[in-house]
Amino acid sequence: MRLDVIQLKEFYDSTELGKTTKLLINRVLEEKVDNKNGSLTVGFGFACPFLGNKIKDSENKNFLLLMPSEQGVIPWPEVSQSVTALVDEVSWPINTSAADLILISHGLEVSDNQDLLLQEVLRVLKDSGKLVILVPNRTGFWARSDSTPFGYGKPYSISQLTVLLQKNQFHIDSITPSLYGFPAKKGYWLKSLLLWEKVGKKLNSFFLGGLLIVEARKNVFAVNSVKSSKSGRYFTSVDVPVSTMSRSRG
Repeated sequence: MRLDVIQLKEFYDSTELGKTTKLLINRVLEEKVDNKNGSLTVGFGFACPFLGNKIKDSENKNFLLLMPSEQGVIPWPEVSQSVTALVDEVSWPINTSAADLILISHGLEVSDNQDLLLQEVLRVLKDSGKLVILVPNRTGFWARSDSTPFGYGKPYSISQLTVLLQKNQFHIDSITPSLYGFPAKKGYWLKSLLLWEKVGKKLNSFFLGGLLIVEARKNVFAVNSVKSSKSGRYFTSVDVPVSTMSRSRG
């Protein structure tokens, strides 16, 4: 089960818990998501809350946000021409080895095809590119509560993530825990989220973190032939360089 795009947007834009969640995650992503001029950054799932500062503060306009058809799509960003596209989650309208960075948020844990999804990521990502995935931690509080989008889908332990990514030819560079407080919509726990985040960072506890932020790269020595889904592709027009977009086949 997954939330639709309207519910996700409402959580991050209209609730105090969502706004605080976005703040805490972006603090961790600040150094992990680096969009240099001329690079292509691809977000999959619902990555808007975590790329807003990047597209606003950077002169780099090469952004493409892919939203699966099961979730729905909204235009983003609101202040300029939209760079979102509605897609089949295992068949992206992007050429092979085109992306410098891929950020997956609310995508992996709710996918019914984790292996095929990661194989499509493998195809699209450059050999030198970086993959960043946000996934709910199996042992954390956030995976056990439906107060946030991280309470939906399949949460992962570190060992499960390691097996899944290695099987799909990725090497994990780092895993960073985040979201140490309890995901309450009001009261003490909501007000104390920032405090508990500071405490959690000092403890550096993978067990207590509600979210795991994974940095991975292609294991180029293990890559053989990458099989991509032949499913139909559904996307809206997006203002990105023509060289990054796959030509549709008749």
